[in-house]
Amino acid sequence: MRDDYYSENWHQATEQFYKRAMQYGDLLWCSANGHAYDIPYVLIGCGPHKVVINSGVHGIEGYYGSAAQNMFLDRFARDLDPEILANYTIVLIHVINGWGMQNRMREVMDNTRGGLVDLNRNFGVDFSKAESLPQNPRYELAHDLLLSKPDKIHKKEAIKAFRRRHLKDGAWDAISFGQYRHPYGLFYGGAAPAIENKMTTSIYDNVMKDAKSLTSIGLHTGLGRFDRKRGVVTGQLMVSHPKHHDSTRFFDNNFTKTPVVSDERAVFGPLLLGDLVDYLEVRYGAPDIPVYTADFEIGTGEFPIMSPIYKRMDMGDARYDLINHGRIGTDTLNNLTESWYPSDVRWRKAALDKTSVLFSELINGLKQR
Repeated sequence: MRDDYYSENWHQATEQFYKRAMQYGDLLWCSANGHAYDIPYVLIGCGPHKVVINSGVHGIEGYYGSAAQNMFLDRFARDLDPEILANYTIVLIHVINGWGMQNRMREVMDNTRGGLVDLNRNFGVDFSKAESLPQNPRYELAHDLLLSKPDKIHKKEAIKAFRRRHLKDGAWDAISFGQYRHPYGLFYGGAAPAIENKMTTSIYDNVMKDAKSLTSIGLHTGLGRFDRKRGVVTGQLMVSHPKHHDSTRFFDNNFTKTPVVSDERAVFGPLLLGDLVDYLEVRYGAPDIPVYTADFEIGTGEFPIMSPIYKRMDMGDARYDLINHGRIGTDTLNNLTESWYPSDVRWRKAALDKTSVLFSELINGLKQR
């Protein structure tokens, strides 16, 4: 798999994408006043059934997502069957969080209110009144610990102990669900729709104007394993519904080589607050317009228990640095980068290999529908 699909920064990635995209489809740009990072997207085909692949909702993950979309344009777009192009519109949305990609951050900086906003906790939330914001009281149990002074030994052990105490009561998992009280807390969903949220919604609204269906897959990293000794990664489709849900069944039926992971806890509603995939289902789903959404996750963690602990510790250390020093320390920033976007060339190749399987199954599914 080609190494040059990957880029060194947002500017290079965007140039690579649009030069390829304009060869195969209708290249469009979404811009916002006062925003430095436009979002290019390409429409391939003209059919009423929409298939969208978005990348870079979490900025640092956009390096992988951009590379995967470059690969799709080179290896798959050029050979699409005319019948597919007549029935489907395949849309690639390139790096939604350009600021985060350029600054090697997962989140986007909120310059108007302060804090770091996780865009995947920012969609579909009623921000009109503070009392209407989603509540996550179990996050409060961990907030002070996560944002405490960096200490590689004692802080790590304290987070490990917190995990042991709260694994069964749900507080450990609740850390990542999203919270709306602490602008510098982990997985902060913001106080208003972010510019990137509005731009993304505008793109999907444009795509869905004449739609008869929507299949949307977000490209992500972070969940799953990376075996550094063998250079092997996991790739899995994460569906925010239980096994019996129509959306889960759709992905199970169409992706047999790519593992599909359902969320059995989400019986009465989504657990991830402000999640883009849930937002798309609510905004565009209708009796005559089926909507199927999932996130494709490439694994980055070597150890199933310690990797989430290190991720949360590094995220908390970064926030401590910003609050107390105005900048993130070099070591912490490097650790953050490795958590979501490993520098190991074997990981980068394996990530695209896994994604190539996903894309092959996606195209084959379109031929058979």
